[in-house]
Order: sequence, then structure tokens, then C-alpha cells
Amino acid sequence: MKRVVTNSVRTLVFCLSTATIKTRIHFFPSAGSAGGHMPVTCILTLFGKGLEKKTVMLDGGRLNQPDGLRLEDAFPALRGEVSGVFGLEVRLSCPQGRVNLLNSQAAVEFVSSTSSMLYGGAAFSPMTEEVDEMSVSSIVDRIEPLQKRSPTAVAVQDASLTSSLVIVNAGPEALKPELTHVAGESTKPLHLGTLSPESVIEVPLDEALFRESRVKETLWGATKVEKMVLPEFSRSPESSYYILYRDPSSKRPVSVCSI
Repeated sequence: MKRVVTNSVRTLVFCLSTATIKTRIHFFPSAGSAGGHMPVTCILTLFGKGLEKKTVMLDGGRLNQPDGLRLEDAFPALRGEVSGVFGLEVRLSCPQGRVNLLNSQAAVEFVSSTSSMLYGGAAFSPMTEEVDEMSVSSIVDRIEPLQKRSPTAVAVQDASLTSSLVIVNAGPEALKPELTHVAGESTKPLHLGTLSPESVIEVPLDEALFRESRVKETLWGATKVEKMVLPEFSRSPESSYYILYRDPSSKRPVSVCSI
């Protein structure tokens, strides 16, 4: 039998590493107004295509105090020729069992010589552990502060933005994403295939997706918008979903939204 523990929480984000873009990870272990400045351990696990999965532990963290680092300092392989989109698990834990870390936050920053862009990671979820007995009411009370993520996000296509879907699968089994999008007046499934274990993909949302979209005239020109929906049954602590917006000409990341 498994018991939910909220003094050990995790989130899944994605990072970029290219010749011109590097990633910074920022995290804020929080128990709301409680907890003082007790010690907190941060464990980072990096994985993805062309990269050996690696885990590092960061000591010296404190509850209710922000921290962060350049990702290549923790994972030297990112200083080399490795390039692409990678998954990163951020796990925070506090030795005090009654501390609730679900209010913690993580943010990812993409940095280049000319600009930087920061996005908020998906909400932290509680870990589980094996126990002989558990109190259902106690678990409900402890996970109640968890803020649920919005089940929708917006894909945009216009002269200044293109959109892509980034899916992170940290689990040991293949993942078959089941997302839908609103095409005109109807809802249609997105055909995304299967994602390998411990992998990340970026799927460009091309012209075909927006074929039935209504065109909205804005100050900067014609814009097409599609609502992306992730059904509640598709949610899992082993996966996360993001919309990545890029500049069409330079491919520079402009913004990111968690689904």
C-alpha cells in the first residue's frame, strides 16, 4: 500500500541546450508561512536523447529561501556538443515529515548572449512511499493545498509566433499522449504517436492544425488560435506537457505555458 508524502515533492520541466542557448534552473522550496528555514535537499535528474541519464544532489538549501544554478554546472555534458531539448526532474525534500512542500515553485530560464526568457514549471506533486496502513482523511488534508494545473493552453500562429508541444516522459514505460484541440466548432484528437521512456519530444504545431481556426485580426496582423486540452485521465506524475512559443524566423524561445 502506498502513502502520499508532502515533505518530498517533484516536478518535471524541460530545458534547452544549444550552441547559443543555455538553461538556468530556479527553485523556491516553500511551506507557505510555516516551516522557518529548515534544511531542504534538491535532487536534479537530467535525461533525453543523446544524453546519459544523470542525477545530482544539491545540499545547503533552506525552506522558504530561493536557490538555483546554471544547469551546465551540475551536468558538465551540457557544455559540450550535446544539443536539443531535455527533461529535468526537480525533487525537493525536507527531513521534517509534517512539512508540506506542495507550495514550492520551480522556474526555468533560457539564456543567450542577447536575451533571456523565464517560464514557470508545472505544479509540484507529492511523492509516495510504501506503508502497511494509511489514513485516507489524513492524505486528503495534506494534498488539499495543491493547486491544480489548468487543463488547457492556447496554440498561436501568426507573423511573430509559432507554437510547438513539448512532452516530458520521465517514466520507465512508453507514453501515448492523449490530447485534443478545438478545431472550429468541434474537438479533435492530436495524433502524437508514442513517446519512449525517459525522453522528451518537441512537436511543431504546423499549418494543418490551424486549418479550421478562426482568424482574429489584431494590431500586429492576422492571428490563428487553437485551444489545446489535456484530459484529466491523461495526467500523471511521470509526465508533463508544455506549449513552447518561438520566433518564426530566429527560432528563439519567446514564452512557455504549462498545460
